[in-house]
Amino acid sequence: MIIIGGVLLQLFQAITRKKGADESALGQPEQSKEFEFEDPELAERTRKIREEIQRKIAQRQRGGTAQETATVPEYAEEGSDTPPPLVREVIVSSPQPTPQLRSGSRIDAQRQAEILEQQAAWQEKLIEAKRMKESASKRTEFEEATADHSAAKRAATRSTVVGDLRSPEALRRAFILREVLGPPVALRK
Repeated sequence: MIIIGGVLLQLFQAITRKKGADESALGQPEQSKEFEFEDPELAERTRKIREEIQRKIAQRQRGGTAQETATVPEYAEEGSDTPPPLVREVIVSSPQPTPQLRSGSRIDAQRQAEILEQQAAWQEKLIEAKRMKESASKRTEFEEATADHSAAKRAATRSTVVGDLRSPEALRRAFILREVLGPPVALRK
């Protein structure tokens, strides 16, 4: 009776915890599955990159006369659920002639961002290819330096052994060594 009561109590607690989690999730906006990461560092880095791209797009749409940099101060409380306040520092530069904005400026900005990302990826591939080429050249240098140039030694040894077996005494010595050092007669095929 006591066991059944304990099981029912645990079931009830699990159901209430699930309802509480569902209610708290309803109060928060849902994020799409494609932006969820298991690694919190990767999620944070992705979020920062997205914010930076959105800020640059907004700046280009405004005309780009002022540079804005966003700084996020560290919180004293690590467990706080509220996001840190966003402090913006505005640096005014000399006025530049503003380009005339077309209706497709947002699309152009997105294309430029894509082109820049593609160029960065190509540059990374180029750097990696240079590293691979350098390591391959180092490896060939090492292999040439440590290569076994003993083909001549093997040929000389082979000719010495064949020459030794031509004499009857050396041939007898070889048979005796085979009997002593080889497998036992009972185990030979």
